[in-house]
Amino acid sequence: MQVEKCLTFLIGPAHSGKSAQASVLARPGLDTLVIGMANTQSPLMTARVEALKAARPATWQHVDRPADLPSLVFASTAVHDQIIVDSLNLWLAALTVNHPAGRTPVELLSTLNLECERMVDALRRARDAGANLIIVAAEMGASPSPPVETERSFREANGRLNQAIAAMADRVILMTAGIPTLLRGGTVTADGNVKKIVPFKNSGQSVHQTQTGD
Repeated sequence: MQVEKCLTFLIGPAHSGKSAQASVLARPGLDTLVIGMANTQSPLMTARVEALKAARPATWQHVDRPADLPSLVFASTAVHDQIIVDSLNLWLAALTVNHPAGRTPVELLSTLNLECERMVDALRRARDAGANLIIVAAEMGASPSPPVETERSFREANGRLNQAIAAMADRVILMTAGIPTLLRGGTVTADGNVKKIVPFKNSGQSVHQTQTGD
């Protein structure tokens, strides 16, 4: 039987277990590429990235900090069946840090929004091409608005990107303290597996029937 593929969006605060859950949700047996966006110039981040890689299947391939993430995501569908991106907020942070000096926060936000549109389009085309996608991103904004305008531009772009991907995703999972909470697309069991909820019509009303998936 052909395995159904979809776009899964994993979101949550920092160090909430998103990266580990991405590996749990990955479909076994698929040719898998993990695109990491962490800044490995930091010793702490390097150690964390290496630990994550060591815990993943040895057959998985990895690319770290590509120059053009949206282009790579779509291009990879010609080679790989499953693509994991970890994570979009780090990609946006790198774009923010590397923006040309002297640009205003408004100009920065405009640039980030354009890149986010490219990212959403790349994910849509990658899913249409048949790839199984697991996208990791951080949810921000629970704290007061940052005093630095550049940081506010980044946070706004990050929030809008998360909304756009959540709207198009087949499955959205919120991670909190290592516990997955399914926001849309199925139910997460204690062992990390997911049961798919399939909507159907009955007597003019929309109801849900639970079937085993993933």
